[in-house]
Amino acid sequence: MKQIIITITFISMCFGGNNIANLFKDQIQNFPQEIQQQFSKKALSWKNIPGKPFNRSMMDPSDLLGEWEYVDENATLWVTSGTNQTIPNPAQAQGMEPADGAIGIDGPISGSMNYMMAMVVNMYGDEIVFANLSNNPIDEEDDYYYYEEDSFPENMTLPFYYLEYISFPAYGFSGGMFAIIDTADGDYVEYYYEFENTDDQITVDSTSLRINITDLTLTNDNGDSTYVLSGTLTPGTIDIEAGVPTEISSPMFEEDFGPVSGDESMTWQLHENGTGLEIIYGEDYYDSWSDTTELQWSATDDSITFIFMYYDDYYGYEESDTISLAYEVTDDMLSLSAEFDFCEMMGDDYYYYYYDSLNCYDMFEMQFGITDIQDITLDFWMEMSYSGPLAIAGEIGLQPGQFKLHQAYPNPFNPTTTLKYEMGSAGPVSINVFDVSGHKIRSLYNGIQIPGLHEVRWDAKNDNGRSMSSGVYLFKVNVNGKTHTAKTLLLK
Repeated sequence: MKQIIITITFISMCFGGNNIANLFKDQIQNFPQEIQQQFSKKALSWKNIPGKPFNRSMMDPSDLLGEWEYVDENATLWVTSGTNQTIPNPAQAQGMEPADGAIGIDGPISGSMNYMMAMVVNMYGDEIVFANLSNNPIDEEDDYYYYEEDSFPENMTLPFYYLEYISFPAYGFSGGMFAIIDTADGDYVEYYYEFENTDDQITVDSTSLRINITDLTLTNDNGDSTYVLSGTLTPGTIDIEAGVPTEISSPMFEEDFGPVSGDESMTWQLHENGTGLEIIYGEDYYDSWSDTTELQWSATDDSITFIFMYYDDYYGYEESDTISLAYEVTDDMLSLSAEFDFCEMMGDDYYYYYYDSLNCYDMFEMQFGITDIQDITLDFWMEMSYSGPLAIAGEIGLQPGQFKLHQAYPNPFNPTTTLKYEMGSAGPVSINVFDVSGHKIRSLYNGIQIPGLHEVRWDAKNDNGRSMSSGVYLFKVNVNGKTHTAKTLLLK
């Protein structure tokens, strides 16, 4: 069981953290609880990584003072093997590019699918098969469950076909779901078909990742709509030359590695006394939010080192992450770059390396099919733009209108937790507690507060004085019309 869980942890990491839980969330609910938990692990973070800065021209560290806004980032993975070999093209095997062949769709809304994401894991003779098919690129950040009329991505091809499939013989499960999303006469329509026990009709080759579907027949509950899926999809191949670094494309390294993702934005405030703030803004299913992290920084004429101070929600104590980057400032633009040892990077967040039989290279071979690995390197680059100066040392503090929300402490908690926040200016404040379903649980504060540090305590009860059950809860703090969110975990 431990080895299966460790393998699934690596799978979730390679597919971009808990995004695989979105891709297969209906089927994952059939798995044991301890396996479901592995799919919720956080995606890789660029922090706490011993970077090796690239060589840069000499710079003046004073150029770094002020406020910087995130613009763009990019990461490239390079793998060096000691053996000449051919592997399935990761870009095609993970839904970034069309694969060879097609899965035909015969029914009321006929079409075909030519994008695939597939992986086969063999544990003690039992195969765990993951597969997604679509007629559009398969993006883990994209959750088709929440598409609505007028919310389709501009480059999406309609009708949108999507199939997800898992086969897990060790737990007696195989099946999945087929979806069609379209607009008919200007109206949004969607059709879903679930299926089980289809191992004879859906096969995935463990070496080539070739997917074959033979007469998979799907019918809705009313029996008035039937689709038949048949065909083959196979990723192309890439050649690896012994001793030569080969670039490996993967959705994780294209989009998910870095300080921000999706619709998030980020600002750095770097003060001349070596302190600063990292402020990340974003939106989720519930509301807009912000996360402010204190940092310390130091720089030479070609590299900068950050120490990020944060509160670990899971373990319940303060921690620090350190990263070093090469930098270059040109015309109000800050370029940052570094070279990371991929396996050393993974060791910060995942525990598989405690097991000699599942070291980093073995796990990577399992994901991409590359054998005799000698080195795995990740090159990272990020660009930020200068937005203005900050206060000098001795005058550091929240600027007028600024707001800083700290994490609740302790977290997890029982029976009480305290939420701290700082006001840069006086203004209206409301603080409410919600459950993960979006239901309001408790109103903690509603009024005007002066500048400075404030705190509010929650005793795990609702507005009626009833004690709440274990689970995740959200503090929503509205300040001057803007909402900030912090999460807390109640354990009883």
